[in-house]
Amino acid sequence: MGMYGKLTTIALTALLIGSTAHGGTPIAGYTDTAAATGLSTPTAIAFLPDGRMLVAQKGGALRIVVGGVASTLVTIPVCSGSEMGLLGIAVDPAFASNGFIYLYRTKPAPGGCGSSSGRFNQVVRVTMVANAIDIGSLSELLTGIQTDNGNHDGGVLRIGPDDKLYVGAGDTGLGDNVGGPGTSTNPYAQDLGQLEGKILRLELDGSIPADNPFVGQVGAREEVFAYGFRNPFRMGFDPISGNLWVGDVGDLTIEEIAIVDAGENHSWPYCEGTLPGGCAQPGDVAPIFTYPHSGGSSLGASITGGGFAGASFGGRENDYFFGDYTGNAIYHAEPSGARDDISGTPTTFVSDAGGPVDIVFGPDGALYYVAIFDGEVRRVAPIVAPPADVDGYLCYKAALARGEVKLPKGTTIALADELVPGPLDFDVTRAVSICNPASVNGSTVVESSAHQEGFAVKRVKGSPRFVKTNQETSDQFASRNLTLAQESTLLVPSSKVPGNGGAPPYALTTVDHYKCYRASLAKGSPKFLAPAPPTIVDQFYPGGQSFLMKKPTRFCHPVAADGSTINEPTAHLVCYGVRLPAGTRFPKTTVSTNNPDFGADVLLATAVSELCVPAVTDP
Repeated sequence: MGMYGKLTTIALTALLIGSTAHGGTPIAGYTDTAAATGLSTPTAIAFLPDGRMLVAQKGGALRIVVGGVASTLVTIPVCSGSEMGLLGIAVDPAFASNGFIYLYRTKPAPGGCGSSSGRFNQVVRVTMVANAIDIGSLSELLTGIQTDNGNHDGGVLRIGPDDKLYVGAGDTGLGDNVGGPGTSTNPYAQDLGQLEGKILRLELDGSIPADNPFVGQVGAREEVFAYGFRNPFRMGFDPISGNLWVGDVGDLTIEEIAIVDAGENHSWPYCEGTLPGGCAQPGDVAPIFTYPHSGGSSLGASITGGGFAGASFGGRENDYFFGDYTGNAIYHAEPSGARDDISGTPTTFVSDAGGPVDIVFGPDGALYYVAIFDGEVRRVAPIVAPPADVDGYLCYKAALARGEVKLPKGTTIALADELVPGPLDFDVTRAVSICNPASVNGSTVVESSAHQEGFAVKRVKGSPRFVKTNQETSDQFASRNLTLAQESTLLVPSSKVPGNGGAPPYALTTVDHYKCYRASLAKGSPKFLAPAPPTIVDQFYPGGQSFLMKKPTRFCHPVAADGSTINEPTAHLVCYGVRLPAGTRFPKTTVSTNNPDFGADVLLATAVSELCVPAVTDP
């Protein structure tokens, strides 16, 4: 129905200014978190070989996302009225050696954007060198795609399994919205001499592949791969069959998904989906799935063609996921055994999806979608259960008891973890906590004699600064996206006994050290909602005690300390602030500790501070 253009031109600016990012709601077993926030009308995404994400903004900015933070690489001149703008991205398969990035944009006419005369949609290429793009590198590979009404621009770019560049070009909106199915008078979609209303296929240098279906046909544009489309806004290749699945945005009645092959005619404008009955002409190819704009089987009124999950996606491996912009949702569809149709009826996968306008699976196997209403890119991934063979800890603020000898100035330790493989030297300044292995809501304690003594650490002078980064994580309470800041604490496995002295030497080798980073909820994360107060049993509360939970405070990686072995490299800790219920106080308690790294200490524990629970990360 072209609602994408209507909303962007009339109300989207107000929506973006007034909206509060909150993320979509996925089905059980998956988490939806922010991958990039604070974007201005994002339209499309693609990934570089190193995993960094590119985001196109409608107004022409091409942005790169590192650690959840977006910065502008280059701003491409565009017209951005109606549905026009910077609409598509693809990355060259040989990007590592050539730096090529392909873009679909609306180029202004010499006199500006007010008239369609001289204003064209184009496929262009820019070159990224040393993490920068010079606008002077822009090269026009294909131009002349008309923009009559400014809508139905298409804009999708995908690299096929044949290493060709596939382009979705819309029909410009001419002859639209005049009645029911079969009444459109669009002049382009059936005209092989025009680029509009087509799927186009190019070599990566912009030239025409010799095996394109209309090469050598008099009067035909040789770039055309298939025709008879209204607005093929988004599409994706099935990595198993190689088939191209296209979402073609409908007019007033029907949305459709089509599998598209060379030379095919997909019947627009005389058919919308398969209506009116008997509209198709001999040789036409029908869509594999359609849905109406209204009624119980409607999924919305503006389809966003999608992509296919990889080999690991929570039991939905290799399945197809598409969206609907006005339906504000992402849907899951299971391909047929032959992968030439959809089995059964698609089901809602993410609701309240912020107006999804692009859906791509990232190199980490997660589903990424562009939520244009929220100005965000969101990430959907399966929830992974935290490990059961690693202990959680209830931690207490502590300091050396009076008369205890401080660590010598200049005490250092070399640490290497998943985030900072190093090893990197750290100054160890003082003991700050003691952590008891704890049972949380009835969980089993694995190593009851293995405590963790916390030491404040900081990078030695002259070390590189830590760069904030985001980390997806799941624990027994929730899945969250955390922003990690500077390292703060080293947890050292230790023995512990009550009182002044007498802690035996610690000899276990099966419990890891942890390097803990200051952590907070990443920008764009849902507001923290405290779970029901957990009941915790540890050596200070052997009969159990409920605690009120607060926001995450730290995230801890297992770490090799002075060359020690990491036993459980995939087992991490998320630490939440905790406090006792009103009217309850922790009595100051003296304990003795002993560990091979820093020896014996007598500590005074003064208050409950954190609950650290086992967690897993999602890359």
